[in-house]
Amino acid sequence: MKKLLPASFVIGGCVLGLAAWLWSVPAAVAAPCTVNCASGQIQFTPGDRITIQVVNVGSRPLSLEQPPLLGPRVLYTGNTVEVQVGWTAQPNPSVFFWSQERLPVRARLSRPALNTLRIELYSAPSEPSDRSITIEADGRVSVK
Repeated sequence: MKKLLPASFVIGGCVLGLAAWLWSVPAAVAAPCTVNCASGQIQFTPGDRITIQVVNVGSRPLSLEQPPLLGPRVLYTGNTVEVQVGWTAQPNPSVFFWSQERLPVRARLSRPALNTLRIELYSAPSEPSDRSITIEADGRVSVK
């Protein structure tokens, strides 16, 4: 005569087996964004010194300001401005930009090196226009 196991033992064994398998499979981790990143996709470690490169890849001159390190200045087509910022001296560092002709401007973010943020500014065909890039207190980079 055969003895059958209670259904609860069978189901419990299957659940335990599934749980053990899930813990043994490595979790998929998203690679950090390095090129053509959207707002919030790049994050730095708070407290680290960061190099910010701003490049005008558009066809018109733009105005640029990074207070308190960089006062208002004109950034001509093809030119690059580079500044280094740190959280201790400047919490939530921001870069502000605008078109001198009051036309829409967009920003394209990338992270060419571990502690480098590259901002490419270009003319946009229509509104809305990006106005600033801010490194938030938690290290995330946001476009506003």
